[in-house]
Amino acid sequence: MQDGHPTAVRKPAHGAAPRPPGPGPRGGEAGRGVRRLWRVRREARRILRLAGPIVLSQLGVVGMTTTDTLMVGPLGPTPLAAVGVGGAIHFFAMVMSMGLVLGTGPLVSQAFGAGRSRDCVLWLVQGVWVALVASVPVVLVSLEGERVARLLGQAPDIAALAGAYMRALAPGVPGWLLFMAFRQYVEGMGRPTPPTAITLGGLVLNGLANYAFIHGLGGVIPAMGAVGTGWATTLVRWSMAFAAGAYLVLSGDVARVRGLGTLAPRPALLRRILVVGAPISGQLVLEIGLFSFGASIMMGWLGAVSLAAHQIAMNLASTTFMVALGASLAGQIRVGQHIGARRPAAARRAALATYGLAVGFMAMCGLVFLGFPALLVGLYTGEGDVLRLGATLLLFAAAFQVFDGAQVAGLCVLRGAADTAVPMLLAGVGYWGVGLPAAYLLGFHTPLGPVGVWAGMSLSLAVVASLLALRVRNVLWRRAPGAVGARRPGAGLWPESGAQTASAAG
Repeated sequence: MQDGHPTAVRKPAHGAAPRPPGPGPRGGEAGRGVRRLWRVRREARRILRLAGPIVLSQLGVVGMTTTDTLMVGPLGPTPLAAVGVGGAIHFFAMVMSMGLVLGTGPLVSQAFGAGRSRDCVLWLVQGVWVALVASVPVVLVSLEGERVARLLGQAPDIAALAGAYMRALAPGVPGWLLFMAFRQYVEGMGRPTPPTAITLGGLVLNGLANYAFIHGLGGVIPAMGAVGTGWATTLVRWSMAFAAGAYLVLSGDVARVRGLGTLAPRPALLRRILVVGAPISGQLVLEIGLFSFGASIMMGWLGAVSLAAHQIAMNLASTTFMVALGASLAGQIRVGQHIGARRPAAARRAALATYGLAVGFMAMCGLVFLGFPALLVGLYTGEGDVLRLGATLLLFAAAFQVFDGAQVAGLCVLRGAADTAVPMLLAGVGYWGVGLPAAYLLGFHTPLGPVGVWAGMSLSLAVVASLLALRVRNVLWRRAPGAVGARRPGAGLWPESGAQTASAAG
């Protein structure tokens, strides 16, 4: 499979590993346990090979936002606040549409695992249609950014600048969602390096473009201030989309697209993408709504010190989360490929390996948080009150880490199985049914204050992680042996004889 072609999964070596050393088939339960453990470790190594580039890609995306903040910061508090507010509104709208595009990922990986390469290309084409349509509401929200910022109670000068910044972001929305469709296609086939290389190239271009558009460039580009960073982002997004298109041409994937016979949208397939993607969108909105908005707003009610300490602790926790997310996304790909190839036992091993990698890494980070809380918070601030409270919150973040790793592993494993609706409901119960009320009650009706808010958030993650683990067990373990992988999302799209074209899917 390292060559990225679906035929690779048909090789006997891929599905049947050499027998590990140790007891033979008659070696009893201990021997079977050793063999199971060995196979899980082998699967974990394969996930790690996929995870490395994906983690770099995730960090590259975060790095772009960090670059924007660092380069706008010297312009003053009003531009920085405007970019922060505008970016938050734009990102929230983008996440809702991006979740729909993410629905193509599990379908591509399952088709690839089944050896149906033409199905992968068909999902790419339909994913492009989803990306184009889903970009419309994000563009509309971005064009009305000033009005939205005023409705959220922002000062007129901040709202006006945030609106101008979001109008500069609007033209780049289709480019970003098209790149995401490309990324789902390529990563679903086990080729994470191309989108990672494009993302890292975009990170470099983002820094250069920010400088040029913010400060101007020799009379060719006028100085635009904070609005310039929006135009820089638009340039980077379309550059990444064009780079992805160039890769598809050079790799021969465009030739496969031409072989479809028609590029028209196919309602049945679009519905399938939305069935998988809409719950992903809902889950992301529920999670971001609690952690980015709910928790921050409540901490703001408790004062500037509480909010500053919260932002520092969240930044540290979010940075380590990127690694767990990358490992879990790689696990999602492997689970989907095994299900497509109708290998339920291998899908279970991939699930176990994903949990082991994500939770294990986050547990190690939790130990670091427990051992050096003041040192870590001191990297951000020397202010005494913020330092003391931030160090206390970081102790809760240690538990936060383990639960966060478990919940993202569960979500991604289930996405690999194209099971997204029930996980969305479970996330709603945990985040909004348990987490938000608990954070409010502990934060404002006990002496715990800001610590209580974090205790409530940790509780919500523990609940979601537990519910998702039960769901994983039900989907991958408790069903009949043939049930996992029996459903072929792309089955029937292509006549077995190959004499007809993809028009049969319409």
